[in-house]
Amino acid sequence: MLHIHSTLTPDAIEPAVRAAAQRHKAAVTVVSHLGHQQDAVVFTIYHSKLYTALLTADIRFAGYLPCRLAAWSDEGGIMLQALMPSEYCEILGRADLKPKAAPLDAILRDILEDASKPTTATAKGRLEASPHHWGATEDQVNMHATLPQRIDYRGTKVEDDAGTGEHDAPGG
Repeated sequence: MLHIHSTLTPDAIEPAVRAAAQRHKAAVTVVSHLGHQQDAVVFTIYHSKLYTALLTADIRFAGYLPCRLAAWSDEGGIMLQALMPSEYCEILGRADLKPKAAPLDAILRDILEDASKPTTATAKGRLEASPHHWGATEDQVNMHATLPQRIDYRGTKVEDDAGTGEHDAPGG
């Protein structure tokens, strides 16, 4: 298991992890805030090209992928922790697949190390200026006031009530 200590604040860790993942062609797909004061966060990190090799070799890797990264407040900073994909090989009794897991290990280690470092002033400006590059995660979608597929208890669709698409009154 990989442990890295960072001097970042709890507020700065999420943008740092997102930016580090993006630099390594990975994506943070889910961010789960735990605790009452957001002092613990779990990130789900997805890298499709590297996951495909492991899943093709043994479908049981689906129980461990995508990778998760835990971050929590610890002694004036943040502790980052992740279980390395090569350890999944040991758990599954497939030590022969460690070479396929090695690139994913390296990327995950690089993401943790990059996220743990304080960003420079120019990097902070780029991160704050372009949050649209991160994309929305599941916990950022607001379903309030969305149009449901069915509009009543009988299963009527919006399209059913909308008409035929032609002008209703033939005129002259």
